[in-house]
Amino acid sequence: MGGLDYGARFVRIFKMKCYVKVYGCQMNAADSHLVSRLLADAGIREVSETGKADAVVLLTCSVRQHAEDRAWGFARTMRGRGKKVIVAGCMGKLRGQELVAEGVADLVLGPDEYRKIPGLLLGHDNLNTAPESFETYSDLLPAPNSSVSASLSVMRGCNNFCTYCVVPYARGPERSIPYHDLEKQIRYLISQGIREIFLLGQNVLAYRHGDMKLIDLLERAARLEGLDRLGFLTSHPRDLSYEMIQRMARIPQLLHFFHLPLQSASEGVLKQMRRGYSLAEYEQKIGWVREAFPDVYLTTDLLVGFPGESEEDFELTLDAVRRIGFDFAYMFAYSERPGTKAADMAEKLPVPERKRRLAELIDRQNEVTRRRAEGLVGTEEEVFVTAPAPRGQGAMLAELKNYRPVILNHTARPGELLRARLVGIEGWSLLAEPLAKEVA
Repeated sequence: MGGLDYGARFVRIFKMKCYVKVYGCQMNAADSHLVSRLLADAGIREVSETGKADAVVLLTCSVRQHAEDRAWGFARTMRGRGKKVIVAGCMGKLRGQELVAEGVADLVLGPDEYRKIPGLLLGHDNLNTAPESFETYSDLLPAPNSSVSASLSVMRGCNNFCTYCVVPYARGPERSIPYHDLEKQIRYLISQGIREIFLLGQNVLAYRHGDMKLIDLLERAARLEGLDRLGFLTSHPRDLSYEMIQRMARIPQLLHFFHLPLQSASEGVLKQMRRGYSLAEYEQKIGWVREAFPDVYLTTDLLVGFPGESEEDFELTLDAVRRIGFDFAYMFAYSERPGTKAADMAEKLPVPERKRRLAELIDRQNEVTRRRAEGLVGTEEEVFVTAPAPRGQGAMLAELKNYRPVILNHTARPGELLRARLVGIEGWSLLAEPLAKEVA
């Protein structure tokens, strides 16, 4: 026990307080629940303020330089305040030696090493306790995102090796969690009052365990009593088929929400990115989705300023944004990621030009986003209440059947399903007023 008797160790454990901060994608947010579970099982108290913490754990992202810069700065600040800092996740895996060498972190861990965190915090473990393996954490019970909604990782890793992306290097190859483990986790969440679950994967459409594919998983999960709403993230357009969409349309609980990253509308850029589809194929699949789900909430990722992207290539993306009509988009300027193929490509665009293109793209997409939202004002919809709105004053956060965010000007219980009229827009959220009593 590292020289401690049982009583001293008991006191030490329950004195330890830890602050957990999350950067990046939904997978990192889901991983934060795994870390919280591990901390709680070890008797380490998780706190919501850094000032109360003895140690800080950062779950980091390396997909964009900006995310790395933010985590780097926060870790340095915490070290300066005398906190023990563990940088975990993608930065820990890819930039761990630099972080330690520059005194930014005490310890660094990759996404498959979260089980080491409690022991390292308590001082009776070290980095050499076990070699890193490709984890699934399938034995850990998940935690809710809110009182009625939760995310559940059904697979980890990625095999795509898009030329701009570090995820396969940071998170390893694809590995899917067996259904019997996932069913146990889903049933547990339902028993905790969860009514909405999102199934997560870096490329969730590639889920496969034995003969079971994602569509089979969705169909079986939907049959579990008590689960009212079911979604999935993130999808690779290459893996979405017509048959899959048709089967999805027959699942009553499935949210009418698709996040399909386009990245670029230029055939040449898509090929250089190794995305594995053409613009024509992408648009065909969008057509299939909209035929099956006329009210679909369609979101995407767009990346501009990729090496060699011409002004004509960029204009193709602007045209596609207007033509396809995404309801929302996550938009980025290309940033070099060491170790990726794109980092070694010639014809790098100047950073100011990348930023200019991003600003123009944001303006174009914002116009489309607002126009599509305005088209819903005055309609009546069913809304699912999820949590109190940050602005307070009796407002609630809610979602339409297609997962579109809504602010409900009414006090309601999370989990309620109400008929409401959409009356306006605030930010990118629709404003709603209730019409009737609870219908479910």
